[in-house]
Amino acid sequence: MSNEFREQILEYISDTVGELWQLDTRPDLEKDCVDFIVSQWGDDYDNDYLAYLVVKFLSNLCRDAVSSQDIEYMAQQQRGNDI
Repeated sequence: MSNEFREQILEYISDTVGELWQLDTRPDLEKDCVDFIVSQWGDDYDNDYLAYLVVKFLSNLCRDAVSSQDIEYMAQQQRGNDI
């Protein structure tokens, strides 16, 4: 892959992620997302696959997130310990 073509791909990925990105206060994560997509990129991908990779990146970050059900369970456990 020529340097010029690689630069075009990087610009396309960066621009497209920028259009999709909803976490305005986290440009650091946006850059990490672009890096992740570049590492996964092949020859025949399109906007749909790029959007899939954005979701995959964010899903990986959320793997250990605390859900509202987790918080409810912890509260119930705490109430049980207070008795």
